[in-house]
Amino acid sequence: MLLSGKSASRFYFLRFREVFRVRFSSAPVLFFLLSVSGLWAADEPSWILLERGKNAFEQRQLSESLDYTLKALDSDTEFPEAEYQLGRIYQAQGQPVLAEEQYRRALSMAVYLRVPAQAVNYRYSLASLLLDRGPERRLEAESILLGLANDEGFSRPQTIALSHRYIQTLSEGGIDNLLFLYRDELDASLQAHRLLGEMAWEEGRYRSALLHSTLTVLSLLSTASRIYLEHFPDWRFDIDMVIDPKQPDRDVRYPEAWDGAAFLLQEVSVNLPDVYSWLSAEGLWEELYLLGCALYAEGMSESARSLWRLLTVENSLEGTYSALPETGIWGRLAVRQMQEPFISQGSLAP
Repeated sequence: MLLSGKSASRFYFLRFREVFRVRFSSAPVLFFLLSVSGLWAADEPSWILLERGKNAFEQRQLSESLDYTLKALDSDTEFPEAEYQLGRIYQAQGQPVLAEEQYRRALSMAVYLRVPAQAVNYRYSLASLLLDRGPERRLEAESILLGLANDEGFSRPQTIALSHRYIQTLSEGGIDNLLFLYRDELDASLQAHRLLGEMAWEEGRYRSALLHSTLTVLSLLSTASRIYLEHFPDWRFDIDMVIDPKQPDRDVRYPEAWDGAAFLLQEVSVNLPDVYSWLSAEGLWEELYLLGCALYAEGMSESARSLWRLLTVENSLEGTYSALPETGIWGRLAVRQMQEPFISQGSLAP
């Protein structure tokens, strides 16, 4: 029978007293217990030490996390997970040079990963760190992000051709037309496209921003559509699900280019709040706003409005708009765009 921690210490102490039946002073007893506990801790496998380090890191106990992580590396020299964790600690301590070195070291040892897919997270961490280090490192970060996008076939000719059809559909018929005709869910490259779109917008490369942000928005809303349809099989994206049941003799379709998407988001917020929270956490509001900006900059003003409209509520009596509360700054900016559209580069203000 194997024992660990306090149970082991207590067991050996009682056995010691039973066999030798001598009187102990408090000092020798304490010394004995600490010795047993220390020996037990020293025998802990490297992955347990790493988990202790991760737990300490999550509690912002950086010194303790560093101690456990270094012990894990001492006991296992081919341990990319611990190398990566050491990079996280260095980054949290404000040591970006050391953090970058550790992230690259972890990636160089990716062949030893227990879960190979974790290498994707390491690449994202390195790209994020490089972006934080200033404009001179942006090209390196962009290269990493493009690599993540290309892992899912972004640079293949057929993928590029399909992406341009997405843009054409969006520009000609608005967001509803895009979502009615296409579904396309990204996997590990979702965040890469989001970041690449934001970088392109900041630099005034609106065509590139349009490409990446379209893929991001389509992916997020495709996921929401799929999950909603699993729960409500009778739902039709292009049909007004409020008015249509009242007129069974004909299909009542949405009149505006954003009504279907607006209804979907409203229903998800009410019936699938976890999915709605996920959409928000994945940056849907920001992406809708920036995609609208890219469309407007490329001369597609009506399609841009179909995106901004999803972030706002119209006061039909006054002819004004207000931001949906959950959309935050992006909704408030969308209100400004609805009132008087503007083009900006690298700044949210005109």
